[in-house]
Amino acid sequence: MHVGSIAKTFISLGVLRLVTQGRADLDAPLAMLLPDIGIDNPWQARNPVTLRHLLDHTAGFDDVHLWQVFTRHVDPRAPLSGAFEGGGNLLRVRFEPGSQFSYSNMGYTLAAMAIESITGERYESWLDRELLGPLEMTDSTFEFRSQTGVTADPRLAWGHQEDFTPVSALAVWVRPAAQFTTTANDMIRAARFLLSDGRRDGAAFIDADLMRGMGRATTKAAKAGLAVGYALGLATRDRHGAVGLCHLGDIVGFHAAFCVYPEQRKAYFFSLNSDSETANYSRFDAQLVKALGVASPASPIAATAISPDWRGRYARAPARFESFRYFDLLLDSVVLDVDGDAVILRRIGSQAQPLAPVGPNLLRGPDRKTASHVLLAGADGITGFSDGNGMFQRVSDLRFFGNWLSLALGALGLLSLMILIPLRRLTRGESLWPPATFALVLMLVPLPLFATQPFVTIGDATPASVALYLATIALPLAMAAHVFWAVRHRRRVRAWPLHVASALLVQQWCAALWTWELLPFATWR
Repeated sequence: MHVGSIAKTFISLGVLRLVTQGRADLDAPLAMLLPDIGIDNPWQARNPVTLRHLLDHTAGFDDVHLWQVFTRHVDPRAPLSGAFEGGGNLLRVRFEPGSQFSYSNMGYTLAAMAIESITGERYESWLDRELLGPLEMTDSTFEFRSQTGVTADPRLAWGHQEDFTPVSALAVWVRPAAQFTTTANDMIRAARFLLSDGRRDGAAFIDADLMRGMGRATTKAAKAGLAVGYALGLATRDRHGAVGLCHLGDIVGFHAAFCVYPEQRKAYFFSLNSDSETANYSRFDAQLVKALGVASPASPIAATAISPDWRGRYARAPARFESFRYFDLLLDSVVLDVDGDAVILRRIGSQAQPLAPVGPNLLRGPDRKTASHVLLAGADGITGFSDGNGMFQRVSDLRFFGNWLSLALGALGLLSLMILIPLRRLTRGESLWPPATFALVLMLVPLPLFATQPFVTIGDATPASVALYLATIALPLAMAAHVFWAVRHRRRVRAWPLHVASALLVQQWCAALWTWELLPFATWR
């Protein structure tokens, strides 16, 4: 099976092996290993990005871009540096390194580049020989394997899409973060090693202190008492009544989950050759946790008063995917309310989530055994809160509702023009082809093109994505031209004020999208 992001656990183990050998330093500046990689780090002087930051997802990088994953134009043996040649400021550090968590596939690609810099060979070859070999994972590899072509492996299961259509493996630019094939037997061997003290054949294969550091986050949230978090390739995860060290994996056509429970010395792994968006994969986790009997004791409820000053709206900051932070604000922000001794989280489209105090500024969800959230305050007041998977910072209602209002007015303007132009043509004989009509037609063109192209090519410059790019360029230009047209022909177009108002509503939304860097929209960069 392909197991997607579970590859990160083994990339991390490879780095820890080099550290144990004295060939790498987790806390040395990454620039010492990769001097040609341009990193935009405002904190460089006092806090440079290190290998530890990459392995902990605390370097501050964006996660990934569409073109780095969804493309059919990647040579699976291409230099890893190709993942950072897409233009733009890909490696911008968005918060002080080490301070908080933000998942990044690009970060783990850099970690593999560091392995290549240290060893002088391709990371796939070195890890297969020096990590998987000693762990006796003989059916596993970092090399690209597919169901077809020159890399075909007759034992490899086919992946499946949502509609059960078979899909072959897809090479990606950020392959160290997601390219790994393995078997259940090999993952049993990996679990046994992770439950050990890191020794092989009587000698330290990976230093015991480094092994104990896996899953033990060192972010501000962790220092404030939040146990759940990510470090050195594994996440401390609290689910289904058990706290363990886990990694999940998703890649086109596959889903996998891997958890070890050091205190109980038990583990599980499962992989499915489907990456359905509607499947309830957590049922597998819950049944395996129950079968293993690894339940953890619940942390006691603490009589801690939560200040009503924490009330407000919060949005993930930074967004996991920087390109889509606009949609995070609109669709994934949460309202935090204080109701007596409890805190209530409300998210659009979800049931309210009550959180109980379990310590100073620590809160626990109803289905958790330990603290699931921590409230963070700085010298300048409330910072926000963390759930171990990122930070949520307070946003004003003006910003939230202002962006929603802009969206609503823009949609109203588009709808008005879609109705107004043909209606006036039928009732008043006015022109059917004012400038706005061309923009509306151009916006419709990408829809059938995207519907007929494979979704794995969404990051390529296909007819669909190029049509979308051109449509998003044309939209504000056509609206400006439409205003000019309506004013110029106001004697013949009696509804010209409505034309102008509708076009201006669309224009203001275009301006908002431009400020969010969503206009023009190109999927291939």
